Amino acid sequence: MTSIIADNREAASTLPSLLKELGLDVKFEQLAVGDYVLSDEVAIERKTINDFISSLFDGRLFRQINDLSNVYKQPILLVEGDITIIPSLVNNVKVYYGAIASLTINFPVKLIFVPSLNESAIFIERLVYNLHKEGRPHNIVKEKGQSLKEQQINIIASLPGIGEKLAERLLARFGTPIKVLNAPQTSLAEVIGSAKARKVKYVLESEFEKHSETEKGQSTLI
Repeated sequence: MTSIIADNREAASTLPSLLKELGLDVKFEQLAVGDYVLSDEVAIERKTINDFISSLFDGRLFRQINDLSNVYKQPILLVEGDITIIPSLVNNVKVYYGAIASLTINFPVKLIFVPSLNESAIFIERLVYNLHKEGRPHNIVKEKGQSLKEQQINIIASLPGIGEKLAERLLARFGTPIKVLNAPQTSLAEVIGSAKARKVKYVLESEFEKHSETEKGQSTLI
């Protein structure tokens, strides 16, 4: 049975149950972007017609698709509902299609419209089936579909001398990654010790060198 990941919020929908009936194993996680992760390259943002229209005009959709495109090579926007009601939901159809044009031109997103929940399930199942059939990468790579918590831990764990355990301690103490990065050295030392705190602040506060001496030497030889 093929596994896919659904965001925790999708548990309130009947779509996961329909997908299970079609033979897919649906695992729930808190996803940083998207609603369904099908592989290390393919993820879906799912919208009802009404949410699609409102998010299109308030700018949310562009931000969501931008974030999805930054993580997955093949982002898909799945819009669910009766498209014939769209003219009644927008004040200006030309503005609506202008926004759609901007979305499709500026992002590598595939826009799919389906009439109902059942068709959403069938589309996703067929998409997973074709990923297998064509021999394309279909394994869910954890780094691509990481939860928000995992991404936050990874950010802090990448600091010198900080592993996952210390990263969790720092996040538990300060609340968010940005607060950890902005914390004074004395506060960091209370959690990770003076030596590590000093090294972390040195790396964070040192000016970035655009060219190392080795790179400078190499550039003169080209």
